[in-house]
Amino acid sequence: MYIVNNEESFILETVITIDHVTKKFQSADSGTVHALDDIQLDIGRGEFISLIGPSGCGKSTLLRIIANLIEPTEGTVTVNGKSAEQARKDREYGFVFQSPTLYDWRTVIKNVELPLEIMKIPKQERRERAREMLKLVELGDFEDKYPWQLSGGMQQRVSIARALAFEPHIMLMDEPFGALDEMTRERLNNELLDIWGQIEEMTVVFVTHSIPEAVYLSTRVVVLSPRPGRIAEIIDVDLPRPRGPETRDLDQFFQLTSAVRHALREGIEEVYGA
Repeated sequence: MYIVNNEESFILETVITIDHVTKKFQSADSGTVHALDDIQLDIGRGEFISLIGPSGCGKSTLLRIIANLIEPTEGTVTVNGKSAEQARKDREYGFVFQSPTLYDWRTVIKNVELPLEIMKIPKQERRERAREMLKLVELGDFEDKYPWQLSGGMQQRVSIARALAFEPHIMLMDEPFGALDEMTRERLNNELLDIWGQIEEMTVVFVTHSIPEAVYLSTRVVVLSPRPGRIAEIIDVDLPRPRGPETRDLDQFFQLTSAVRHALREGIEEVYGA
């Protein structure tokens, strides 16, 4: 169990346990690359966790280990009481990549339906579910368009709708808004919080390089050190909800972004020196 200490302490059921995870890659030209070192973290049901750290610190690697897209060198990951491999096979989570990875020859709704087709969901049911997800991301009027007819932000929303189509209660998101302009990014931050609020007890693990984005979205921000990535600090974010543009003007918001920035700086200085 994980206890959240905000206005009032309460207990969350642990849905992801990362237990002493280390990852080393073998490289033909540079030998062994030590990406992650002894990561220990419990993530509770309904949390929004952001992973942040310097480039190359292993944020995306950790997310992919949770998703069982790669294996840890040491340690284990448990998702909903089962191995990460079994959780992947049981479709316990949706995954949103840095780029939308949509098929240009399929319409928007056909892209959203794709995982449901793979699961052999009946045609009528998958069409209804895909339409529901497109409405959730405010793209209900674009189901017959093709990805190349949409803006980058709209394509990423299609990607989110597709990840939600089979109704996972865990979302793993690898810097999904990193390539977007600042205004589009902030708007999609708000839409993501709306979606998170509408799906009961959905847990999100979100990789970002943006300190304001991490603070704005999260219940906790996990700060990683430079490679090999270690947990430098975990910062509770007790900003009031619902959050909106005015949240970014709060003194508390500035204090929290400063705390994350300080933790990042300390982690870098610990590795490289002042």
